[in-house]
Amino acid sequence: MAAIAELEDLQKVEKDLKAFEKKHPDAFKDLVELLKKHRMVGYKNIAKLAMGSTPAKLKEAKSKGKED
Repeated sequence: MAAIAELEDLQKVEKDLKAFEKKHPDAFKDLVELLKKHRMVGYKNIAKLAMGSTPAKLKEAKSKGKED
């Protein structure tokens, strides 16, 4: 399991999340629901999929022992 991020980094993420929520309240609500619905997949995997990876690539990397 990865170590928890530094407080400063967490505060930056929180600030960005609040700005995103203010700018796109409906999209933010939908994103939160998507994260809740698929939390068993893991947030790291959800983020990788959102950034363009595919399920097949994630499974292939896992089977080869490459997490990142």
